[in-house]
Amino acid sequence: MTIKNDITSLWDNGTDKLCLFAVSADSQYKYISGKPCITFGVAYENEKYKGCDVFTLFDHFYDEILDAMKNTFRELNGSFRLDDNGADTDGYVGFKMKNGRLHVEGRLGATFSSYSLTFEFEADQTLLGPLIQNLAF
Repeated sequence: MTIKNDITSLWDNGTDKLCLFAVSADSQYKYISGKPCITFGVAYENEKYKGCDVFTLFDHFYDEILDAMKNTFRELNGSFRLDDNGADTDGYVGFKMKNGRLHVEGRLGATFSSYSLTFEFEADQTLLGPLIQNLAF
């Protein structure tokens, strides 16, 4: 399973841009066949750098993360982290919200690769609405 929209902008303040994107069927479920999961792409871009990574979340992590996302959005406080559960990367995107102010940090790609992108930026709670909407099935 992947997100339905080809590309969904989560945040674009003119400096930092964070998007989700759909992943083709031949790139899904390739990590551990037979285990249910959701596969989606994450892309980050600023004026100097851009990068993307494909994330896979297996069911036993998916429910916990979705609950944490919804709770953080509702309470305007909290944190959660999207970790790629696949074997080919150690990418992640972390979200920490305090009183509606959101700090986002992450790494796209693997630390053991010569191509990875580490980023961080400040946002607000409006980023979480489209994230939840696209990942909640």
